[in-house]
Amino acid sequence: MTQANRLAVFYLTDSKILRRKIIPDFDTELEGLHPLPGESMLLLPLNRPHDDTSCRSAIAAETGVSPPSGRCCVVNNSGDVVAVCSADPTIDTHPDGLVVASEIAGPGDRYVGGVFHRQYKVAGPASGPAGSTVWLPVRDSAISPIVEHGPVGDD
Repeated sequence: MTQANRLAVFYLTDSKILRRKIIPDFDTELEGLHPLPGESMLLLPLNRPHDDTSCRSAIAAETGVSPPSGRCCVVNNSGDVVAVCSADPTIDTHPDGLVVASEIAGPGDRYVGGVFHRQYKVAGPASGPAGSTVWLPVRDSAISPIVEHGPVGDD
């Protein structure tokens, strides 16, 4: 268990994106911590919440700028979203593909022409052939992938 009273929060100076948090065993260890080039460091009390949302709020209070979440998707050469990560797409790279900011896209989605798309299953008319799938732009995080919709127009 730590005997420290504070933690170090590192964020990118330009974008304000949270990079990492370090909770030392002792407060004296904080003296040896230094931000990397392009980063800033903020010391916060450990007796307050220090989840990512709380740390982003502290960064906003310190800088006057509300930081983005840093949530990004990794898109492979085929345009498939293969992973989700925390990054700054203006400076970070990933070995599996392009890093693109998105609050709602995820694995299984596609990135085509600068737009994330999600596959949906559309049922055919009740008296017609089986349904098909379509790729539509991702707009609402409440919509889950491969959603089955009932027949349209056949009452």
